[in-house]
Amino acid sequence: MRSYLLTLIFVVCVQNIVAQKFYTDKGLTKFDGSKAAFEPIKANNNKTVSIIDSDSGQIAAVILISEFDFRLGLMQEHFNENYLESNIYPKSTFEGQIINFNLNELNRDFKEFEIEGVLMIKGVNNEIITRAKIRKLDEKIELKSGFSVMLSDYNVKIPKIVFKKIDEEVKINLNFVYERKQ
Repeated sequence: MRSYLLTLIFVVCVQNIVAQKFYTDKGLTKFDGSKAAFEPIKANNNKTVSIIDSDSGQIAAVILISEFDFRLGLMQEHFNENYLESNIYPKSTFEGQIINFNLNELNRDFKEFEIEGVLMIKGVNNEIITRAKIRKLDEKIELKSGFSVMLSDYNVKIPKIVFKKIDEEVKINLNFVYERKQ
């Protein structure tokens, strides 16, 4: 039994040493909920945390909702208090898989991959499938992706008074540069 336990501990330690994980805490997440002919409803969050396990292709991200930065303070207040309720739901998460990911096949040119996973916003989980462009720059990985979500899929209610100004389909763009995690 003792031999089995020591072997198990050794395998776990070696796996963690061999596994290549790439990490960022400065990922840029942008969203655009604008409708044409109205004031732009856009925000940036450059503090998105994300990790990629280059051996398995697993990817995860955490976005703190209150870190989205708007051009107008009133928009930011409404976003946090009325729409995303960041005091109740402080973060959004994504857990998924980069399909057919192989670190050894990456170079300076972007390669397109499909990513499947679960996006959680306001405590609501929905499966999503999107495309991403990924490349390797020296010892870093760069990922760019864009996709849309429907606000109603995540129980985000738009008051009738502003319904004509806010698009039900929100566009999300990601630009993450990952470094090898030590």
